[in-house]
Amino acid sequence: MSRIFLYSFVVIFLFSCASNEERSTIELKSYIIGNAQPIKLSDDTSKLKVSDLFADINGFESASIGDKKLEVKENKIIIPNDWVPAPVSNLRVIYKGVQHDIPLFKSEKLAYTFNYNGGLNSKTVGLAGSVNGWNYKADSLTKTDKGWSKTFKLAPGRYPYRIWVDGKEGLDETNPNTMDNGLGGLNNYFIVGIENEKVELLQTLSPSQDTIFVKAPASLKNILAYLENRLISVERKEDKAFIVIPSSVEKTERTFVRFYADNGSKRTNDLLIPLQNGRPIQQSIDLKREDLHATVMYFMMVDRFMDGDSTNNRPTPDPAIKPQANNLGGDLQGITQKIKDGYFQSLGINTIWISPISRNAEGAWGLWDKGTKSTFSAYHGYWPTALTKIDDRFGNEKAFRELIDLAHENGINVILDYVAHHVHQDHILYKQHPEWTTQLYLPDGTLNTERWDEHRLTTWFDKFLPTWDFSKPEVVSALTDTAMYWVTNYELDGFRHDATKHIPTEFWEELTKKVKSNSKKKLFQIGETYGSPELISSYITNGQLDAQFDFNLYDAIVDAFAKDETSFDNLDRVLNESLKTYGHHHLMGNITGNQDRARFISYADGSVKFSEDAKLAGWTRDIQNQGEVGFNKMASLQAFLMTTPGIPCVYYGDEIGLPGGNDPDNRRMMKFQDWNDNQKKLHDVSSRLIQLRRSNLALSYGELIPLYKDPTTFVFARNYLGETTIVVFTKGQTSSAKNISFDWPFNEIDLKKESFFGQSTIQINGRKCSLDLKGESVGKYGFEIFYN
Repeated sequence: MSRIFLYSFVVIFLFSCASNEERSTIELKSYIIGNAQPIKLSDDTSKLKVSDLFADINGFESASIGDKKLEVKENKIIIPNDWVPAPVSNLRVIYKGVQHDIPLFKSEKLAYTFNYNGGLNSKTVGLAGSVNGWNYKADSLTKTDKGWSKTFKLAPGRYPYRIWVDGKEGLDETNPNTMDNGLGGLNNYFIVGIENEKVELLQTLSPSQDTIFVKAPASLKNILAYLENRLISVERKEDKAFIVIPSSVEKTERTFVRFYADNGSKRTNDLLIPLQNGRPIQQSIDLKREDLHATVMYFMMVDRFMDGDSTNNRPTPDPAIKPQANNLGGDLQGITQKIKDGYFQSLGINTIWISPISRNAEGAWGLWDKGTKSTFSAYHGYWPTALTKIDDRFGNEKAFRELIDLAHENGINVILDYVAHHVHQDHILYKQHPEWTTQLYLPDGTLNTERWDEHRLTTWFDKFLPTWDFSKPEVVSALTDTAMYWVTNYELDGFRHDATKHIPTEFWEELTKKVKSNSKKKLFQIGETYGSPELISSYITNGQLDAQFDFNLYDAIVDAFAKDETSFDNLDRVLNESLKTYGHHHLMGNITGNQDRARFISYADGSVKFSEDAKLAGWTRDIQNQGEVGFNKMASLQAFLMTTPGIPCVYYGDEIGLPGGNDPDNRRMMKFQDWNDNQKKLHDVSSRLIQLRRSNLALSYGELIPLYKDPTTFVFARNYLGETTIVVFTKGQTSSAKNISFDWPFNEIDLKKESFFGQSTIQINGRKCSLDLKGESVGKYGFEIFYN
């Protein structure tokens, strides 16, 4: 019986590890679909909606922490922060007589007073930064005798910002701490608490047939283990902890064991071990496409991927639209053809994300008027005029069903891009209910367009793209129903949700509730939010989305790998921040690029400058690859994505180094032939990296262990059940050899490991590890991987 079916449940017997002589048996049923995400508490009193856990709240009976029963008001569980005894605790919920256990994460926020010791003669001073979504009007400072100040409650970490004095933006001249803003300029920053405070880590060890062992340093005072959604006892002996897997789990094909721990004041990393019929999975052949942590995603814009049916080619016949802003003929049939050709399979892809395919606007819209002039067709799919009809320029129902069926036959998931935030003004629903949208003009008479942060939940993307007013229940009902149309009529595996942060959480909660109630299987939902980790993670809950794309990490990756002058310090910091915020086994999307950024390779080879307008560059220059350096840096980027936690996502064409400025130049037609030598080499390296990710369980499920870092060297390990993979990145090397030595934290000492490029070696001497890097791994690509 599969755990992904809604009305089924897992029935197993747990052996309590409290006594080796007598082990009680406990029947376990779970009415929660999949593994419940840890609940992140506020710094005061948290309110958890019962509907976040269960689509039907009528079966709820009680909730407790330890022996303290929690109050429930209006179907919300009230959780006082001072009732939570440790950084990691357990919430026990009884539903239809069945016990469910869910990890609780206590808030680690601290009070921090920000001071600006300038602007003494100014009328207003505001702070815009990651603390408030870069909206300076959200946090006006209070004038003091020495300047201006405001107190925040913030988690430990680094916070970039800029100052607005009397409506004008600039750097804080009183703070010498600055950092690259990724746009050719600088931001100030301040640090709350201890940035990336070190906590000893959990490590999985080699298992016995029915026992999972974990290296658990004595400093970790509190360890919780879960089998599915049930807390199970953990035994400890010296620096190890272990659980015994009950034999009755053998009746269930896929279950998961999770570990969480803290040292009394801070959480440490989590562990995730998938089980196949009650035994830890130790071979990738046992994984299926439904195992999300083993996902490698590929995103394509339908119109720009492949033309599989020329009879539906219908570019807008308007000379005001330049060719790159018009339909080029790609369609669903083209994607199906590439599945038939084995393109995705040979690359190693097991999930494809396709851009929106609903009926879109006809005619020419918008205007680009810098350096050249052009309007746009709706080739991209993000200007819908019908939310449940397929645009005939992309295909039809038959073509979409054929694509999905063929993908599934070849072990590939299909994720559909869905636009809920807005429609085109020609949409019939907007014409029938114009009152269902937000106002185009603000009270001061200015346009409410592209006010991404200041009016995040009401702004229009353009004057012809009305934004739905999700404060109206009828709007939420209608738009969630149209999303469900795609789930109930097609065998989709998930959604990518456009403009997530511009839609209130009530919509996502209602949609997820309907998904849980009506879908035959667990759907993966991933969102798009540009903002702080706190804002991004606010949409990732049991009642909303599974994940979002990690654009903050992508910015740090670009900074580290595209620029020669930067160090690995910022990448290390942001990576740790992501692991801390989203979990060490998160499902965040880690991208090689996307449709809203200039191509990474064009930044990396210098053909697009970070300081210039990348859209203008794309419109006014013929941007092409500049030698092999960009290809090599792209290979390094892909190596990073394929070896770190999360879901790697390849933007179409990045596997061959397709160049381009920003939109629409980053959306050129995909090339499948006439590749030059650099494109062939990058495709080969990309395929090998993806295949390694798919075949190496440490890269999908292993814990990440930092090993060594200096400004030009970054070394970490992924460890899974005692099998370690070592990953090395270097910068600025002019020689073809480099030696790196560091402390070795693992028990494994008989290292018979291959290296990715075949020339480098690894040696262990006592508790010291030495890497001897040679050949292409140093002077050319700047990375090496050692694996079993």
